[in-house]
Amino acid sequence: MKRTPTDDMSDSYVLLPVMTQTPSRLSMGEPKIAKIIQYRSIDMVFFGLITKRRTFLTKAADAYREAHPNRTVHIDHNNQPISLAAAYAEAKVCLILHSYRSTSGGEYHRLSEFAPFGCIPVMENFADTIGIRVYERCGGAIFTNQTNMMAAAEDVIANIDRGSYNLGSKAITNWWKAGIHWEKILPTV
Repeated sequence: MKRTPTDDMSDSYVLLPVMTQTPSRLSMGEPKIAKIIQYRSIDMVFFGLITKRRTFLTKAADAYREAHPNRTVHIDHNNQPISLAAAYAEAKVCLILHSYRSTSGGEYHRLSEFAPFGCIPVMENFADTIGIRVYERCGGAIFTNQTNMMAAAEDVIANIDRGSYNLGSKAITNWWKAGIHWEKILPTV
């Protein structure tokens, strides 16, 4: 919270996480109708800077591919909107692992990019417990720590393959596509 020059708390304001607003830079690649999640060709994706901490994902992806040779995982530093959009549209699970330490922000910019494509977010925990509850309940996100991230993603994929997400994934995708309408929320705060 930032105080105004008068230091009167009644005139204070809060900066909200605008990174979850739509449209994202990938909105041009969002399909009008998302592919049924069970029939998508990519099990997991992560696109971002591969920091020392995130090399965990590349090693875990290699182990996953070895255990599941006919499955696809993309862990890469890719900033090309067209290829990102194509991968997200085919992904069952989209991963988020913090760059440098476990105590970090919510990575809202990643959510705003991939969530409208309908993949299930498997994310490392962050400090915003209110946001976590909303993203779990409404957005279908799974929150975990770094150590359990791949196991959580594999559980989601197994449930997707069994058809457990077929009914719920459309509602989840529609929730993300609807975006956050600050103009309706702010007057109620």
